[in-house]
Amino acid sequence: MEEKEIIERLKKGDITAKECFVREYQNLIFNAIFQVSRDRVITEDVLQETFLRAFKYIKGFKGEANITTWLYRIAMNTLKDEFKKRKAVNMLDNSISEDIPIEYSFDEKKKIIWEGLKHLSEDEREIITLVDIRGFSYEETAKMLDVLVGTVRSRLARSREHLRDEILKMDFFDKI
Repeated sequence: MEEKEIIERLKKGDITAKECFVREYQNLIFNAIFQVSRDRVITEDVLQETFLRAFKYIKGFKGEANITTWLYRIAMNTLKDEFKKRKAVNMLDNSISEDIPIEYSFDEKKKIIWEGLKHLSEDEREIITLVDIRGFSYEETAKMLDVLVGTVRSRLARSREHLRDEILKMDFFDKI
């Protein structure tokens, strides 16, 4: 099915379109959420909620943004809601999952980045994930985060600097 056809069928509540939509985007969205949350349980919960919200709000999708951009925005907002909820009930501690994605496990540079990301805030991981890891443009990222392009640029610059500093502190380069 073409994307436009899936969207139109989703707006009508078509079950087959929902299944196609989930199959098409679940891995992409899972990876984006996991990059930021660093926790598989949170990621799975947020992924499920993301698709439920997408189905609930699909009628409001006007096509002004790419469907992927729209879905990422829902995912990141859902993740932020989850973090707030967990913090409110003191369930979220400062530990981050040690699970390293399989695509990172065979590449020393990616392992270093993964380790460095552990020391960044959720917002810093989010901006680096969207722009540097997932390859979204500044404009797409601004739409997802509902901020100005200049805000994306400044947050990204600060986040990259923080990541670089954390990697340097860990003295990884002597280990390679």
